[in-house]
Amino acid sequence: MRTVRQPLKTMPGIARWLRRNWRHHRDSGSGAADFVILSDWKRGPAAASEGSFMVSLTQYTPLRMADSLDIWRLSETLCDQLTTIDGAVAVMTYVQPFRRRLGSVSVWTDKRGLTKFIALPDHVETMDKYRDRGLPLRSATWWSEDRPGDAALTRGLRMLASTAQRRVRETRPGAS
Repeated sequence: MRTVRQPLKTMPGIARWLRRNWRHHRDSGSGAADFVILSDWKRGPAAASEGSFMVSLTQYTPLRMADSLDIWRLSETLCDQLTTIDGAVAVMTYVQPFRRRLGSVSVWTDKRGLTKFIALPDHVETMDKYRDRGLPLRSATWWSEDRPGDAALTRGLRMLASTAQRRVRETRPGAS
C-alpha cells in the first residue's frame, strides 16, 4: 500500500478543517458523544456525473483503540484507490472518537463500482487483518437524486442508529 498524504500542512488548512468539522457537528444536532472528525472529500472519475447516486456508509468499531489510527491510515490509502474506479463520484473517511468508530462514505453512479472496490486486493487484505479485531462491520446504502455532501454522513449514521441490523438498505426509487 502507498504512503498516506499529509492533508493538514498549514495553519490555515488546520483552521479550515476544524471549522468544517465543528459546522458539521453543529448542523447534525448530535450530542457531544457523537462528534465526528471528517476527512476532505476525494473526487473520483465520475465526479461530474448527473442523475441519481448510490451512497454507501461503512462503520467499524475496533475492540482496541490502538488499532484506530492504523485503520484510518489504511482507509485513507484505500480511498485513494477508490478514486480511480469507474463510477466513483467521491469518498471521505470519518472517525467518531468518543464512540470508537470509524468508517467511510462513498458515492457511486451505480453498484458496479462499489463491487469492484470491495474486491480490490488491498481492501480484502485490510478486511482480513481487522475483521476479528472489532465488532462486526455495519453499512448503510441508499440512493440520492442530489449530489450528497457532508449531510450524507449524518443520514447514514442515523440509519444505523435506528436499528440493530448490520446492513441497512433503502431501495432505489422506482426499483422493485
